Amino acid sequence: MLLQFKVKNFKSIGDEITLDMVAGSGSEHRQFVVDKGGVGVLPVASIYGGNASGKTNVIEALTTMLVDIASSYMYGTKDHLLAVPFLYDHELQGQATEYEMFFTINGREYQYGYIATRDEIASEWLRERKLSKNDTKWHGIFERGGDDVSFSAEYKKLKEYYGLVGKKTLLLSFLGNKQTENTEVFKEIYYWIDYSVFWQELSWDSDTIAEYYSGSEDIKHELIGFVNEFDPCLEDVVIEKEIGKKGEEKYRIFSMHKGEKYPIDIESEGTRKLLKLYASLSGFFYSDGGIFIVDELDSQLHPLILRRIINMFHDKEVNTQSAQLIFTSHNLIVLDNRDMRRDEIWFTEKDGRGFTSLYSLAEFKANEKEIRADLNYGKNYLAGKFGAIPYLNPEEATDNGQ
Repeated sequence: MLLQFKVKNFKSIGDEITLDMVAGSGSEHRQFVVDKGGVGVLPVASIYGGNASGKTNVIEALTTMLVDIASSYMYGTKDHLLAVPFLYDHELQGQATEYEMFFTINGREYQYGYIATRDEIASEWLRERKLSKNDTKWHGIFERGGDDVSFSAEYKKLKEYYGLVGKKTLLLSFLGNKQTENTEVFKEIYYWIDYSVFWQELSWDSDTIAEYYSGSEDIKHELIGFVNEFDPCLEDVVIEKEIGKKGEEKYRIFSMHKGEKYPIDIESEGTRKLLKLYASLSGFFYSDGGIFIVDELDSQLHPLILRRIINMFHDKEVNTQSAQLIFTSHNLIVLDNRDMRRDEIWFTEKDGRGFTSLYSLAEFKANEKEIRADLNYGKNYLAGKFGAIPYLNPEEATDNGQ
């Protein structure tokens, strides 16, 4: 599970920001918290803020890091920008982007990060320790800087491969794909990122969705139950496989209404999004967990569907693999103490320099006092008490009880 993510100098993010998935001391909704070696980890993080405040950039920074880990062993000399520095500052444009995350796999906590310019990896590091609520000492696995790398004693033989690592290639990505001895820890981390961590798989086309559902009648049956919570008229989903002119397999997906079969394309955008959503969600809940990262999760969805999805991540009987959801939204239905913990609610806001700041409701103080867990979060957010709203008179937004 992801414990913490940090980034500096990425698009609108100038100063370092931190998204923390470790549960705070708040007593509300303790049933949401996942225990990992005595450390409480949050299954959900929601990000709110005005337009152009940097919500999407927080999401993009995390996914950029994950994509680079999963793919940089293939970059070679490709024209791929490793750094995406702050655009509106000439000094920052010439500086590196810094990424770091803390995560846990099989009872171990890992600290991994790298600093990248547009053209090369300037430094990279990986450390580990036993995951525990009590502080334990970090053990370095490797540290890379410039043209040199140092490994801990048990991995020192891997240094002979460093000459094969390109300037744009992350060492973690390279070793995670290296077929040689003593690379198990790198493969474990790589596969967690490459196969268990997904981001906005909502771009799947109908053929891909159809192929996915054709593999399991149980999943397809659960899909119908999920969609029927919001659209009781959908009787079934029919998957048909065809062989193309060149012998390739193609899949088509149809919906059933009153015993009649119809192309899925005639369904509403919302229904089709539900099909794509559930294809991803079922993978998280029933296989290896992972992180579901979605920008504007509420787009084309009724607010109650948004609430239903978040409740699924909070429900340990449904979310059996401790999957995590990180999403941005403008919908305030779940900005509510009945649905979310204070440390699961985050806000983005730009300062006078145009830098995006990121802060949790659990960190927010009003008149030097902590925000109460029983407060109406949505109403107070619209009233401007937490910041992170468009530049207008907050009183105008709440006039006449709106």
